[in-house]
Amino acid sequence: MARQARKHYLGLTTVTQDVEDFLATPEGHTILANSSVQLLMRQDSSTIDAVSHTFRLSAGEREFLLSCRKGEGLFFASGNHIALRIEASPFEHSLATTDPAELEDRAKEATDAVS
Repeated sequence: MARQARKHYLGLTTVTQDVEDFLATPEGHTILANSSVQLLMRQDSSTIDAVSHTFRLSAGEREFLLSCRKGEGLFFASGNHIALRIEASPFEHSLATTDPAELEDRAKEATDAVS
């Protein structure tokens, strides 16, 4: 599918929290090779060697991925590597949050508003 998507004017998005999902199989390597852009977020020290080798990271990029904060990462496009920070607007955050404390507060506010 990854090889054929662009030929049929399709966009394919793949997401994983564990880059080993892609690096452990030939199919995963095919997906990476056919991706026009990649976004790497914080990496665990147990996977950074494989990530560094696969994405040809510099020493600075490697250290950045080991220590970046929530929402920070490296964006790869057209041979360029760019550090970035992604921040959701308050509305986007409210749509996407799964934080139990926030959801509990939201439910309490809704209950209070009805009362």
